[in-house]
Amino acid sequence: MRQTKQLSFVWFLLASSLIGMPAFGMSKPYPGPFIERPDLLIVLRQHAPEQIAAFYEARGFPAAAIERIKATCFVTVHIKNRGDDVIWLDLAEWAFTRKDKPLERLDRSYWDNQWDSIKLRQASRSTFGWTQLPDVRDLQPDEPVGGNLVFPGNTDRFDMKLKLPTGVDRQGEPIMLEFRDVECLKEVKAE
Repeated sequence: MRQTKQLSFVWFLLASSLIGMPAFGMSKPYPGPFIERPDLLIVLRQHAPEQIAAFYEARGFPAAAIERIKATCFVTVHIKNRGDDVIWLDLAEWAFTRKDKPLERLDRSYWDNQWDSIKLRQASRSTFGWTQLPDVRDLQPDEPVGGNLVFPGNTDRFDMKLKLPTGVDRQGEPIMLEFRDVECLKEVKAE
């Protein structure tokens, strides 16, 4: 099971990084901003609206849904627990700011309202939900998780402060991390 989880994480990371990759390898160890520690790896992958649109168009999303998706900022987050303790992902413990002011994350309730307004079919709603970073999730040792965070499309750059509780009962010392100046891509960048 452990090897299957590792392989799944590798394939997920590779698939999400193929768009915009240099032809003969990467000049950085990961395709976006990252924090690498002995107990944890977090990689962010920014996507331009056209990249995200292509992903959902290929899954049969209608034009009205694609229009709403393209008007936002998607950042894919990959987290791998490399330690021996349970790490908790709880998005309520994360803070997003732009120019030192709170930045709204477009959460599941926002998207439910969007999808209701265009009567998006359930299969597409499920697909979209599956691609989002879980709101709350435990990561057992050697376990990965990944998914998208979505922000308003007028976001240019923002900061992320992450608090990751630890321990089976979330009573361990929390891991505190920060990403500064994360860019919301408006177009595909040449590597």
